[in-house]
Amino acid sequence: MNKKINRQKGGNALLIAILIMAVLLVFGLGINRLIVKELRVEAALIDGGQAYYSAEGASELAMYDIETNLAGYEVSDESGDVVSEASYKYDIVARGENWPCDMYGGQVVENDVGDLWRVLAPEESVMVPLFVDMDGIKEFKIEYYTDTPGMYENLRWKIMGISSEGYSLGLTEAISNYEEDLSSGSFDEESGHGFYYEDLGGSWGGRMYAMNESESVKNFIDSHDYNYLILTNIYSGEDGLDENLYVRLSEADREFVCEYTKVEADGLMGDYIQQIDAYIKQGEPLPVFDFVLWEKDL
Repeated sequence: MNKKINRQKGGNALLIAILIMAVLLVFGLGINRLIVKELRVEAALIDGGQAYYSAEGASELAMYDIETNLAGYEVSDESGDVVSEASYKYDIVARGENWPCDMYGGQVVENDVGDLWRVLAPEESVMVPLFVDMDGIKEFKIEYYTDTPGMYENLRWKIMGISSEGYSLGLTEAISNYEEDLSSGSFDEESGHGFYYEDLGGSWGGRMYAMNESESVKNFIDSHDYNYLILTNIYSGEDGLDENLYVRLSEADREFVCEYTKVEADGLMGDYIQQIDAYIKQGEPLPVFDFVLWEKDL
């Protein structure tokens, strides 16, 4: 009888031990899965972070290139490695067939045929390089429109550049004048009729002028290097109301320098890619990102 009782106790203890071992095994497998998952998450965070900082460093390298080169400098697929074994690639997009180049900046509108126009508020100026890297722009067309055409001055243009000949060699010189709607201006008139669009909430029109047909402008551009065109809205209507001015440049003998240069930077680490896009306005001081650790051979 005692032996039978002892056998039952031994069997129960064995079952309990097996049950406990099974529970511990399941618990251990669950812990292992959690550990493996956490390790993967940690690796993803580390690789993703390194890829992000690599992209940020690539953005800074691109901005340095923009700052140390002439307006219109572009580069594609500039790549390299950093000390953390991450790699990077960046593109600089700084030119366009027409000016403005894209909608970025909040001061560009598009009409119903897809043309982009830079909006100039009253007394606002914009400066456009008339050269791309080392090459000068010799021919182009400037168009402008106003909300309410009238018989008064509204656009002041100025071109300044470095003299390349004569007694003024090396000196900075400029020419300028004013334009008026519905009257003969200093630019030779190319079209005498108005253009009307409805996409801005009302009819608007103006005049079209071709700068390259004006002898004084053409002679100045031909005898000066690194020219800049400055357009200013000086609109002052007889009714005293301020009016926006819409300007664009087109039909040049080479591409224009965009008002905003776009930087497309990619950081790569393992299977992870981080992308950063940045816009830098031409002529403004170099933006500052958070400092990151990267190396470049200078």
